[in-house]
Amino acid sequence: MAPYIPENYLPNLKKYKYQAIDKSLISKYVLAEYWNQLVKIFPLTMAANMVTLLGSLHVLIAVVLNQIYAPNLVETCPSWVYFTFSACIWIYGSFDAVDGKQARRTGTASPLGELFDHGCDSLVVSLIMTLFASTCQLGETWWTAALVFFALTNFYMSTMEEYHTHILFLGYFSGPVEGIISFSLATLLTGIFGPEFWAKSVYSFIPLLPSALVDVLPPLTLAQSLVASMGVMLIPTVYMSFSNIASACREQNKSVLSAFADSIPFVASIASMVVWLAASPNVLNQHLVLFLMFAGFAFSYIVGRVIVAHVTGAPFPKLNRMHVPIFFGTANAIAPMLGLAKMFDGENEVVLIWICLAYTALQYAHFALEVINTICAYLDINCLTIKHKKAE
Repeated sequence: MAPYIPENYLPNLKKYKYQAIDKSLISKYVLAEYWNQLVKIFPLTMAANMVTLLGSLHVLIAVVLNQIYAPNLVETCPSWVYFTFSACIWIYGSFDAVDGKQARRTGTASPLGELFDHGCDSLVVSLIMTLFASTCQLGETWWTAALVFFALTNFYMSTMEEYHTHILFLGYFSGPVEGIISFSLATLLTGIFGPEFWAKSVYSFIPLLPSALVDVLPPLTLAQSLVASMGVMLIPTVYMSFSNIASACREQNKSVLSAFADSIPFVASIASMVVWLAASPNVLNQHLVLFLMFAGFAFSYIVGRVIVAHVTGAPFPKLNRMHVPIFFGTANAIAPMLGLAKMFDGENEVVLIWICLAYTALQYAHFALEVINTICAYLDINCLTIKHKKAE
């Protein structure tokens, strides 16, 4: 098996420098001082990656609660559960914002920190979207699937943009800041008012809207309108990512078309999952949460390979072994359309999803551990503890 980081690219780890541009006004004028004070609660003996991990574990706590009280994303939870969702999402976002500060405080900033941070974020993004879908009681529907796929697309484009531009760009509205605030506030309000208001018509919240106009507009609940808005907002976001990539490629005398083509494997993956769900309504309507867990691990692996290539200066990763279960599942789903028999038919298709989930989870775990061990050994550092104290 080929190593995830070939030896000839390891020296680039010592040359790597993290660069980011954050245009968020909330970050600059509202949360900056909060983060500066928050990071002080962590002892200087605590590794930054441990801060990242602790933050991410709060999301897992929320997910466990959701599986207990709202496994089908339509059940009404006790108010305290929504309050817990809100607190867990806020804590995750806060810890995610200060882990870099902790790394600088302890003098342990390294490429592993970015890998670990982005790796946790890539796992968490689909989980938070599922929590939000449950909060809004969207159920196992296309709305929930779209919510998750929109978020994954935004994350992938940001990662692809960082690979080509060497800069992590966060706009005026970004997931790590405004997104976290929005989802934390939404779950908090749901705990206060209950989830019923998400099912109200979005037009009831627009004063002076003529009833004649409402009659010709498509019926949309408040929750559905938020998902649709995310889809609309994704369009300029993707455009700006491609624009920034094109500018960077021209400055570096690289092929713009070749860089754009790097998005094809991801687009193929998302398109395949959409086709799979469309061809298997049983999966969409009864096993979507399980399906999205599998999709989350697959996505994290695909993004993780891009981040590894970014910090090591390796070529952009194309198709990999994580695409196999995605394409196989899609082929199985559309087999009847081609006059072929399904290998996993009817209720047996859930067995295939469990197999895909196990495969992707184990593959991702192997990838993460191998990359962490490789980088730790080369840079002589530990992942979750501080091996060398900061020089006074």
